[in-house]
Amino acid sequence: MIERTVGDLDEVLNNLGVFRCSPDDLLATCPSGFRRVPITQGAGYYISLQGFGPNQVAFAHTHPDSEEWVVVLRGSGQALFGGNPVPLSAGVVVGRGAAHPHGFLSGDSLHMLSIQLPRPSEGSTTWDQAGDTTEPIGCSFGGTCRRCPRCGGHSKRIAGGSFSCENCKLDF
Repeated sequence: MIERTVGDLDEVLNNLGVFRCSPDDLLATCPSGFRRVPITQGAGYYISLQGFGPNQVAFAHTHPDSEEWVVVLRGSGQALFGGNPVPLSAGVVVGRGAAHPHGFLSGDSLHMLSIQLPRPSEGSTTWDQAGDTTEPIGCSFGGTCRRCPRCGGHSKRIAGGSFSCENCKLDF
């Protein structure tokens, strides 16, 4: 049995039988930080869309138990593998083995399909690059947001004035 969460695209497909949209419709990129939208996931895989606005970063991190393949759907940027950045543009596919530190930096914008095999174990990711955050901004998708200082992801304001990262789940 595949474990799903509400809103995974495979759940939508099972309910509707067919689904069509543009990555722009799903990713809703924001100037504060990159966005990740799960498509489907199970113990052996995690498939998601990742969307970066201009000059956004996913800070370097490592999944010790999971390889990752990324297909660039549109935009440009760099995959950051240690000291060897790999240029990204539409149609490029890059892969990295388990336990290899990596991150991403967008150019004008960057939309990617990410396939992780197997799904990284909960709590196994290490954060290898010191990050920073941004000042809070009014988010065009509702509320107030800022960049996550741990991963670089989009973080929204939660009760008590804190922020919660949509990607790595850090509350700060």
